[in-house]
Amino acid sequence: MDDHSPLLKRPDYLVCTCMGVMYSDLCRAIAQGARDFQALKDEFMVGTGCTSCVPEIYEILAEEVPKK
Repeated sequence: MDDHSPLLKRPDYLVCTCMGVMYSDLCRAIAQGARDFQALKDEFMVGTGCTSCVPEIYEILAEEVPKK
């Protein structure tokens, strides 16, 4: 992570407790090309347990996916 990464401005935290997925994991995947919920689900299996993380994952996608 470089010194200008937005992850350094926000504390890391557990987003998906069922699968143990951290905010930084999701941001890194988005930075590497994941552009939608399905891509994150395929990579991390988020949203496949209790599903309580799903709304937050959509919020993270809205914040982190580069606007074109």
